[in-house]
Amino acid sequence: MKTYTSVIFWMRTIACLSIVLIHSITTTFSKMDFVGHGTTIRVFQLLLMFSTPLFVFISEFLLAKNYHVKTKPGFLKNKLIYLGIPYILINLGISYFYFEPKTLTQFMHNVGDTMFHGGAVTYFIVIIFQFYILHILFAKYLIKCKPIPMIIGSIIFATVYWAFRQYVPQSENDLLGLFWEREGWMLFLGWISYFLLGFYTGIYYEAFMKNIKRFTWPIIIGFIIALSILIGNYLLGISTWVESKRFDIPFYVTMVILVFFLFSSYIKYVPKFVLYISNYSFCIYLTHYFFVHDLGLLRVDSSIRNIAFNFIITLVISICLAYLFNLFKFGKLVVGGIGNIKYDSVYESYKHGKMN
Repeated sequence: MKTYTSVIFWMRTIACLSIVLIHSITTTFSKMDFVGHGTTIRVFQLLLMFSTPLFVFISEFLLAKNYHVKTKPGFLKNKLIYLGIPYILINLGISYFYFEPKTLTQFMHNVGDTMFHGGAVTYFIVIIFQFYILHILFAKYLIKCKPIPMIIGSIIFATVYWAFRQYVPQSENDLLGLFWEREGWMLFLGWISYFLLGFYTGIYYEAFMKNIKRFTWPIIIGFIIALSILIGNYLLGISTWVESKRFDIPFYVTMVILVFFLFSSYIKYVPKFVLYISNYSFCIYLTHYFFVHDLGLLRVDSSIRNIAFNFIITLVISICLAYLFNLFKFGKLVVGGIGNIKYDSVYESYKHGKMN
């Protein structure tokens, strides 16, 4: 019987739903002249900014857990096909349908922006590919290092990297100045803590999960501290950016990830809904941007209802579109593939104590 890692289903689902919710909130804010409870909603949106980092973390965690330091032959080629082709096609679609260019020149400019300058939500795929390359090149060296100092060091480095971009004036040099632009957030440098955390938790997963309950209270306290720092920095005006490229996000995301693992050490069961969304998560992430910003307002006087309306409709449309495209042989190359993990298999694994 196959062993399933239950925490991944929860991570994918919550990260995916959070991404749609983040953009639903952004849409509501942009379309309503007045948004009630604005600060509260923005803080809530800020707390969801673990979503994209969680996706890139999952990519390295699964790679390290399944293959350790050596990937199987053809691994990178397979990823280039099933991640690279959707990356190209979705960016072409966003460049046309979302930006609505009037001329071919405008369209090509949009393509360059989305494809190479991080101008669309698909930029996370570029980061994932960098993680794959880092793993292939350096896994055999990283395995010889002590995990905890490496992870702590990477969190400090990532924190300094994002703080540098925020508080240090942009360089006038054309090449160096790119670090302050979108190119700067597409580099692995700001995401390195998620790579190393994914690598070491994947490599030492069994030992990690065997001992994690011993650190229940340190993890909970650490999470509360990270949460307080994030909210405090926003409310005090130290950093009012509502995005995942903040200097206080690496520590916050690290604690969120540890809370996920802690949760899974107590609860192995995966509900049908969680598994269902997990299977569709990649497709939802890729396609939701086509719809979420084009929906109208349900009520002109209710921000909460508009957010819920955008969220539900976008989610349903994205799932339906993914299902229809995946009915065809090459549909997965357009909107991403749907996971084929069956609930019955996961439940049987859970019932027989085979789920970790």
